[in-house]
Amino acid sequence: MTTRLVGEIYSSRHTEYSEATQYCYYNGVHDVALFWSRPTLKEINGFLSQPVEVALYVEQSVLFLLYRIVDICEWSDVAYNIHQLRAEEQLVPADVPGSRARLQMTLVNADSGIILAKRMLDISPALTQALRHTLQEQMQMPISRPEYEAQVQQAYARYPDTDAMLKDAWMMETATPDVSTN
Repeated sequence: MTTRLVGEIYSSRHTEYSEATQYCYYNGVHDVALFWSRPTLKEINGFLSQPVEVALYVEQSVLFLLYRIVDICEWSDVAYNIHQLRAEEQLVPADVPGSRARLQMTLVNADSGIILAKRMLDISPALTQALRHTLQEQMQMPISRPEYEAQVQQAYARYPDTDAMLKDAWMMETATPDVSTN
């Protein structure tokens, strides 16, 4: 799990970001960072308290993590392939069948790079294993950056928005609050 705290800079390399989402698996946690420009207090509070729905869609060698924060953020997605990271960062979960993976969500003010909120969630054993299996498969099939970008563009050409992609998602669920951090 990341040691970055609320109120700190997300990365010492950047103080401004484009509005975007970033997904990565590291230190035993699936990490989703949301970079929102000037989020309102209602959005920050909703980020912390509203149910989070997640779904998984895979196209060729690209994992798409779909997510929605009820009443705060409509369905959105983030594309990921493990080979877009440096070799030392390429980690695959070792989650055993029946275990629940942790999903850390971080809300960052895109205009300042400051972390505004964090929350930890659990995902079901089925989604945990689906993510583990997908990342293991990605490890076995290296792809270049241009191949990755082409596959992402093919998916977005086929699905004009995340709602359309959601219809073909492998699975969808509501993540649950992680009780180990309370």
